[in-house]
Formats: sequence, C-alpha cells, structure tokens
Amino acid sequence: MKKSERSALCRAMEAPPPLKKRAFLRGLPAPRPSLISVILSQAGYIRKTTWVLSGALFALALAAALTLPADGLWAASALTPFAALLAVTELSRSRLHGMEELELSTRLGLRAVALARMGLIGLVHLALLVILAAALPETARAGVYLLTPYLLTDGLGLWAARHVRGREAVYVCGGAAVLVAGLGVAANAMEAYAAANFRWWLLAMVLAMALAAAEYHTTIQKSEELSWNF
Repeated sequence: MKKSERSALCRAMEAPPPLKKRAFLRGLPAPRPSLISVILSQAGYIRKTTWVLSGALFALALAAALTLPADGLWAASALTPFAALLAVTELSRSRLHGMEELELSTRLGLRAVALARMGLIGLVHLALLVILAAALPETARAGVYLLTPYLLTDGLGLWAARHVRGREAVYVCGGAAVLVAGLGVAANAMEAYAAANFRWWLLAMVLAMALAAAEYHTTIQKSEELSWNF
C-alpha cells in the first residue's frame, strides 16, 4: 500500500471529535460521599495500635490521677504529649512512608483523607481528655494543664513531619514529645502548677493552640497543593 493511500485510509478511519463531551460527563451520576461516610471509611485505615496505645496512655494517666493525689496532675499532664505523638504520626503516615501520590489518586483525595483522620482522632482524644480532666480536682484548671502539652506537641510534631522526610521524622516527632513531657516535669519541680501561675498556663495554651491550628492549616494547604500538582 502506498504511503498516500495509507494516509487516506487513516483519515477515513479516524474517529470524529466527541460532541457535547463535557455536558455528557456532567450528566453522569456521581454522588458525593457524605462527611459521616468519609469519616467512617477512614476509621478502618487508622492502625489498631494507635487506638490501643491511646487507650493505654489515657488509662495510665487516669490511674496516676486517681492514685497519686499530690502528683497525679503533673504526671497525667506529662503523658499527654505521647498521645499527641500518636495522632501526629497517624495523620502524617502517608508523608512519612512516601505514599502521598497513592492517596492523591484515590477517589477521596489526600485532603479529605487528612481531614477525616484528623477529625476522628482529634474527637476521640478530646473525649478522653475531658474524662481525664473530670477525674481531677478543679476540672477546668486541670483541663488547661492537660490540653497545653497536647497542643504544643501537636504543633511541633506536624512541623517536624513537614520538614523532615522519611523515618527520621518519626524520631524528631518523638523527640518533640519527650521534650514537652520533660518541660512538664521541670514545671512541676518549679511549682508551676500552683494556682497563682494559672494565668501563664492560659497564655501558654492559647499560644500552643495557635501553633497547632497554624500547622494543621498548613498541612491541609500542602495536601491541596499536591493535589493540583498531581
């Protein structure tokens, strides 16, 4: 077959351009999953060890609060950074293990996955913190003492997970949790848990909350940027 004949045959067999392609695609049924279904779908992907260790940490903190009248408060406060460490490593698991591109290609996308896991773990830990604070005298003040190290570790851990790649990020996040727990021990040695210093704890909680909120926002923004790049 001559080259001209082959070209003519290709032109004759070429498929015509699709008509009203975008209108057709918009008309296809594509129900968006509800928020509850997204959260429930992600619950199964959170590692069971995260839930078990979270429960064990809060049970240990509760036991310290109930059995150590004098030292229960600071002991429980020094354990909450490790619960925050579990949350950070679970939220950053795809980044830590280099699986971001895989989750970007899923139906939900990395942003929805991060928000669902963040919300689920955060709500469970918040409920456990409320139970723990209720078991301590002066519940409102105890809640501030418990929440401040948790939020501070959250913020530092998310920052480390974004700036350090690979398995090293786990060690840096763990170091942040140990540092915050050590600060709690030092604060007890300096009698910082006294009622007279409560206003400084309130300020520290507000700053830790701002840091954690900023890091959560940046983490979500980064996942959106990855989605566009992908």
